[in-house]
Amino acid sequence: MTIAEPARPMSVTPAVVRQHLPRKRPGMTIDVNIAGTDFKVLVAADGERVVDVHIAHSKHGTFGHGMLEVVGDLLTDALHYGMPIDEFVARNLNRRFEPQGWTDDPDIPFVASPIDYIARLMALEFLPRRRCVELGVISADAA
Repeated sequence: MTIAEPARPMSVTPAVVRQHLPRKRPGMTIDVNIAGTDFKVLVAADGERVVDVHIAHSKHGTFGHGMLEVVGDLLTDALHYGMPIDEFVARNLNRRFEPQGWTDDPDIPFVASPIDYIARLMALEFLPRRRCVELGVISADAA
């Protein structure tokens, strides 16, 4: 008969705390047309850090509109809890679904989806050029 070892104390990871943001934040609004569908992207920043992202689809009441709102809300929450924008960009570049195709944005002429557009936009606006080249957002010549 063997005697069981006493249970080891569980390791406790410190809780991630939501960062409180200033009441007023600078930001930008981008209107873009992707393959004939209009979108509005609202981005608020706290200095060099993105803190809010909202995505509006021109076709209200559709599945796409609802899902893009959810993605914007989830991204905002993740940013509030400290997710680096680099991670969002790396995970969502070339994410493919409709609408996809040509845009009216001269900096981002072709995208695989609205989420791909947002990832590329975040990279160009908030990541160093070196990292944009590493991720394939821009070519080494363009940097």
